[in-house]
Order: sequence, then structure tokens, then C-alpha cells
Amino acid sequence: MSDTTVNYAIYEDGSEYLGTAKVKLPDIKYKSTTVSGTGIAGDVDMPIAGHTESMSLTIDFIDVTPSAHRLAELRTHTLDLRVAHQQYDPTGNSLDFVGSKYIVECIPKSLSGGEVSPANPQAVSGEYSCLSIKEYLNGELVRDVAPMRFRNVDATGNDTLAKVRSILGK
Repeated sequence: MSDTTVNYAIYEDGSEYLGTAKVKLPDIKYKSTTVSGTGIAGDVDMPIAGHTESMSLTIDFIDVTPSAHRLAELRTHTLDLRVAHQQYDPTGNSLDFVGSKYIVECIPKSLSGGEVSPANPQAVSGEYSCLSIKEYLNGELVRDVAPMRFRNVDATGNDTLAKVRSILGK
């Protein structure tokens, strides 16, 4: 059973270490439509296959850093977040580790200057609009959401928009 995150590292373009920060990954929330009418006793909020609401990523740097300012450049950034999770095996009475990885394409929306006060970190924070996110668990792709590419792949490998692309001739 998983019990904690041991540590993580965040890179840009897979190689440039970005320093110490806390990361709030994007929530994946599907757009929906309310269905009602004959034969339906009330309303049903029905998710629309493959369509997500806008996604945001937040990075809270411990202090003001060059990385925070580089990520504020108004361009697409490819971030690579690698996470080591600890797992406990109660039957074998042992600890093990598994990895997860997130590849996020994003564009900066804001950079907070933080707060300046004696004997405290400045806590600079950036918010980023996510263009896509891929999530891997133990090297296996479990999610690939890319609205700009009209792609939404789940843990089974099913791309919920593949048939729609085919119908549209794409």
C-alpha cells in the first residue's frame, strides 16, 4: 500500500533542475451538460466525453529564484515532475518505492512576488495554464490529456476522442 511521497524533483525540458518548490498539479474536470426531459425524472449532469475545463498548475517556490522568473517567460514550457512514492508491504513487512512522472506543457498566467519580511522566505508563486498533461505510474502511461491536440487517453489506453476524430475526418 502507498503511504507517502518520499521526494520529488522538477525539471524543464527533462534536464534543467528548477529548484525546491511545492507543486499543485492540475485537476481534470470534464465539461458537462444538463440533460432533462421526457423519461428523465429530474436533471442529470452528463460529462462530455474527452472535453475538459481549463487546467492550471501552481508552483510555490520557497524563495525568489531564477527558475521562477524563467518560467514566467511568456512561452510554452515543458515541465517534468518526477516523484518517488514509498509503499509498505504488510505481508512481507517491507518498504519499497515506486515512481510517478508528470509531463506538463504549460504557459505562465501569473507570477506572485511573494511577501518580503525578516527571517522568512519570500515564497514566490507561479500559476500556469496547462496545455497538456501526461501521467506515468511505474513507467506506464495512465493519463494523457491534451485538449489542443483533441486527445484524451485513460489508464486503459482508450482515447475517448479517437472515434470523434474519425467521424470528423481527422
